[in-house]
Amino acid sequence: MLPYDLVAIDVDGTLIDDAFQIPPKTRAIIREAYEAGVVVALATGRNPSGTVPLLVELGIDGPLIVHNGAFVFRPRSGEALLTFSLGWEGLDRLFRFARQNGLHYDVNTTFHLYVDRVDPAMAALYDAYYAKPIVVDDWREVREPVIKVTMVGAEADVDRLYPEIVRRFPAYRVLRSGETYIDVVHPGANKGAGLRAVAEAYGIPLARTLVIGNYYNDLEMFALAGFSVAMANSPDDVKARADALTASNNEEGVYLALSEHLFGRVPESR
Repeated sequence: MLPYDLVAIDVDGTLIDDAFQIPPKTRAIIREAYEAGVVVALATGRNPSGTVPLLVELGIDGPLIVHNGAFVFRPRSGEALLTFSLGWEGLDRLFRFARQNGLHYDVNTTFHLYVDRVDPAMAALYDAYYAKPIVVDDWREVREPVIKVTMVGAEADVDRLYPEIVRRFPAYRVLRSGETYIDVVHPGANKGAGLRAVAEAYGIPLARTLVIGNYYNDLEMFALAGFSVAMANSPDDVKARADALTASNNEEGVYLALSEHLFGRVPESR
């Protein structure tokens, strides 16, 4: 009998390496866990179009925690398990701030990503994430509820502007989802809330969940899960909040973590 019934894995910086690939041993052991009856959930700041292809590549079917926990759903049926909407009111101030400070921004609904402009560099980045941006001339064209706004910029600019955005927009949850990304979501949205929703939907106690992540937006999952593992490429204060450490995303860290903590095998290497 395995010690955990639910495994939640972050995507960027965790599941995939720096070349945006799922390492082969990681792919194989996730499939093994799935075939053993473990519920495998991907938990990410990405939208569904950037995450569903990873399930296909892994050859598994499982719930997805996307938009940093603002939307949780079952891809096969489309059933929503949790949705947090921002609404449109006040977003024009956020867009204006982004433009004035040279940050690219996009608007995410449950299944779509909208932009008012996209340069070649951003087009290449969206392509790497399997994202398919829809260009609009006027935000009033978008009728769907907004789930998340993402701002992208140089790391130094994001470091400088992040606390200012937190201060200026207290009605939102503002979080770093990567060195160059700032996500704005509903105050109640986080990956931990997403993990809880998945556990409840599948009737799995949180004590029987294992999570693997690498960044600050994974900390709410770390706090709720029965066991948490941080990647070697995590910031030090993220590592300090985990129950265990594994190798980096470029060194089959997820494979090593699942080998040791799910299957109880002696890892091949560290």
